[in-house]
Amino acid sequence: MLLYVFILLIGSLAARNAHFGQPCQLCRCFVEYTDRDMRIPMRPYAMAFNGYESTEDRCLATCLIDRRCKAVVYGMSGGRQVFTCELYEEIDTRSSPIYSPFINIYIPRGKCPVKIPIQAIRMIPADDSSLKRRVKMEKRAHRKNPFFG
Repeated sequence: MLLYVFILLIGSLAARNAHFGQPCQLCRCFVEYTDRDMRIPMRPYAMAFNGYESTEDRCLATCLIDRRCKAVVYGMSGGRQVFTCELYEEIDTRSSPIYSPFINIYIPRGKCPVKIPIQAIRMIPADDSSLKRRVKMEKRAHRKNPFFG
């Protein structure tokens, strides 16, 4: 009995922010580009106030509410924020998206068949942290592999 209670407690703590293990409910409302990010010149107009408190569904729900949102970037960014949720007013399909592991781009579809009440994220005007993250990822992508000479 004690083991059962312990397993339930650990399971509830692990799902607190629903970053892992919870299937995305609003993903059917978006076209998803996995392991993709925006190119450097593109700037988001808004980003999550607290990236760690954001989940995929809450980030996508924020985009569905905001009429200016034409694309969403969500994923594991590393660093102190761990997760990133960025909203974009435009997307350049000729130069974006580019490969970036653990980051996904979502473009809203015309209609959303899902009617689930999901709380939106508190957003702030975007700063330069998004550009710094993408510059760092591009430098890593072009770095020479030391194992292959």
